[in-house]
Formats: sequence, structure tokens, C-alpha cells
Amino acid sequence: MNPLKENEKELQQLYKKLPEVKRFLHTFGCRSLDSEDIFQEALLIYTRKKQEATFTLSVEPIHYVKNICKLLWYNQARKTGKQNSVELSDELLVIESSTWFQKEMALQVVEQTLAKLGKQCQEILQLVYGLGWNMVEVAKKVGLRNDKVAKAQKYRCIQKAKELTSETTLEF
Repeated sequence: MNPLKENEKELQQLYKKLPEVKRFLHTFGCRSLDSEDIFQEALLIYTRKKQEATFTLSVEPIHYVKNICKLLWYNQARKTGKQNSVELSDELLVIESSTWFQKEMALQVVEQTLAKLGKQCQEILQLVYGLGWNMVEVAKKVGLRNDKVAKAQKYRCIQKAKELTSETTLEF
């Protein structure tokens, strides 16, 4: 077979994989248009490398091209990240700090509320929401009859926490 025809056929096969490559690059935060440009550039690099006498391909061509795409995207993202880093205006800093302050205040309310709950409620909520335990495990750990009792107790604890949260004002 003619080497040019063989290269053309291989490129056609690689172009069929463009949607796969776009999805692959999207996982790294690459936009669709950028991924098409990167794919084109990767194909150029691949065809140039194939022409080198010392080049040997140890993986499928699509895997090699995808890896080139990933490296090209990282380089592009790094360069644009450096170009886009600008000084924050004072107004933006005030907005961010007020948002941070509001979040911090809300966390303090939650902490105060949890401190007012009983030990068993604290433990149940920590096991369920903090550690992701299921109700069967929680029931055994806390010493309740079964998972249904644990679920009912969790519900009562949440209701109590909501009630306390609505009453709580920050105490400094």
C-alpha cells in the first residue's frame, strides 16, 4: 500500500476519534473550540514525529495523540492563567471578605447550635453527616434498638437543631 494513502487512512481514523478526544479534554476544563484546535495541533505533531527515523510508537496512535492533547492543553492553560492574573480591585476584595465573613458567621451559628444539642444527637449527626455511616451502623454504635429508631432519633435531632438555629444569635 502507498505510504501516503496509509497516512491518510490513519488520519481519517484519528479524526473519527475527535468526539472522544473532546470529551477527554473537557474533563480537564478545556472548551470545545479549544479542544478542536488542540486536536489539530496534536495531529501535526504526531505526523511530524512519525516521519522521524528514530520514532517508534509503543501505544495505539489515538492514545499517543490524546496524551499530546493533554500536554498541549496544560501548557495553554498555564500560559493563559499567567496572562489573566491581574490585581484585584479594592471593591472586589470588600465583596469577597464580606462573603467570607457571612459564611464564617453562619458556621459559628451552626457550631453553637451543635454544642447545645445533647451528646447522643451530636454523635448521631457526626456519624451520619460527618462520617457517612448508614443507620444500621449508627444504631449499633449509639446503642439503639434498630435502624428505624436511629432514623427517628436523627430526625428529632435535626428538628431540634433547626429550632435552636432559628433561636440562636451569635454570642461573643
